[in-house]
Amino acid sequence: MADPASFRQVERALRSAGFDENTICRVLGISSMADFGTVGRDDLDLTTNASKTFALVTRLFLFVEAVPREEVLQAIDGATLDAFLALDLLRRRVATTGTEEYYSPVLLYPVAGLLVASDRHETVDGSPFVPEPDAVFPAIFAGTLRFLRLLPRSAAWDVLDLCAGTGIGAMVLSQQARRAVAADITPRAAHFARFNSLLNGCHNVEVAQGDLYEAVAGRTFDRIVAHPPYVPAAIDTQIFRDGGETGETVLRRVIAGLPEFLRRGGTFYALCAGWDAKDGPFEERVRHWLGAAHEQFDVLFALHHEMSPADVARGLSARASSDEPSQVSHWQHRFEAAGVERRVYGALVVDRRTVGTDAARGHAITRRLRLSPLTEGPAFEWLLSWLRWRETQEAQGAFARLLLGVSPRLSPHAQVNVAYVPQAQGLAAADVVLETDRPFAALTRIDPWMFHLVARFDGERTAEQVYVGARDAGELADGFAVNDFTALVALLIERGYVDVDNRLLRAD
Repeated sequence: MADPASFRQVERALRSAGFDENTICRVLGISSMADFGTVGRDDLDLTTNASKTFALVTRLFLFVEAVPREEVLQAIDGATLDAFLALDLLRRRVATTGTEEYYSPVLLYPVAGLLVASDRHETVDGSPFVPEPDAVFPAIFAGTLRFLRLLPRSAAWDVLDLCAGTGIGAMVLSQQARRAVAADITPRAAHFARFNSLLNGCHNVEVAQGDLYEAVAGRTFDRIVAHPPYVPAAIDTQIFRDGGETGETVLRRVIAGLPEFLRRGGTFYALCAGWDAKDGPFEERVRHWLGAAHEQFDVLFALHHEMSPADVARGLSARASSDEPSQVSHWQHRFEAAGVERRVYGALVVDRRTVGTDAARGHAITRRLRLSPLTEGPAFEWLLSWLRWRETQEAQGAFARLLLGVSPRLSPHAQVNVAYVPQAQGLAAADVVLETDRPFAALTRIDPWMFHLVARFDGERTAEQVYVGARDAGELADGFAVNDFTALVALLIERGYVDVDNRLLRAD
């Protein structure tokens, strides 16, 4: 690695050039860095809405173009060029025309407020590109950006980013942690993670190389995160991508290690794919992978999308540049033999209970949710707090009393969709559906008569006042008792249709 001064000079040069996500998206006309692959270079004039330096670094590091020396020196000074060369972010070459040029051997881009380097995916001279087995995957694809949104934001002492690749997860987590470890199996990934940590001044990031937990043997962590490879592969040819015969091999080993490496009160976060299978849904299978200690853990899985084995088989065949029926049939037979029924992709959160009251609770929580584009890491922390508080209060017989004392307010993110039918007295609500995308995606049908009941949740009246008022006005369905009402309020809170003061979760 080069000296720290070169790292600082390069970082300053890139940031002063406006080489950040907002500027790039504005100039390129895209909504997210994940859309960069849709940009047509031939029709793009980088000098129209940005500086000459911004245009240069974008050409060199995003479009990975070779740029003549004269153009480079028109945009950056000699000392800055020397710093780029010292970090091996730029290299010299002589073109076939005899012109001296500079090019970058890596892809370099801003993400999550950081500057990240990874392997480029095309050759300098335009010849056919064949990726190395240990290629380090870019951190600007949609899956990685989704993974970053799901990371927690609360403080922690020691965190571990497994399958770290560029080290982006560890660097993001290091902003709230005393120490973050980026661990990956390949020397190449470890090199990129170390380089990126130095470039961004993340001095509390440690880089370790080894096969999953081998890199941190004998240590424990408050938080472990992973964005593991999960693509089914008969033979693993791309370490960042291939996850064994059904795609679950790496994830299963990560889960199996949590009882040893995740501290009490710690949490594991992953963006991953797995299978609902004959032996149970994915989240139940994850619990089984935890082994004898599984009752110490709560498991949440937020589903993003699912696929049939046949659809997965067709996708794998297409990726292999083969649409032969025998190729699709090969994968279908493999999946049938493995007993898998539906491939599910989403966010997995596994939380280990603390010692004491929390550990003495009843059954461990296992829950499936729906992931929305707006779901973020804190949503899982909130939901676990809510579910545990509810279980504790129900065990003490205080849940209904406490819930009746809160003042629910309809969430600004909730939508109430009402279908009306004509009747003799006018229009009447025939179907009422509640919908939200925060904290998770949810869609719930309620009885039409409940519409006016829910509409009274204004944050001023307590739940008990709403219930009593509706009861005295004769607006409740026959037999709708106070326990039915508190169950409805609890459902609305849990699914994000109404908000309550978070101090409720600290009530005894």
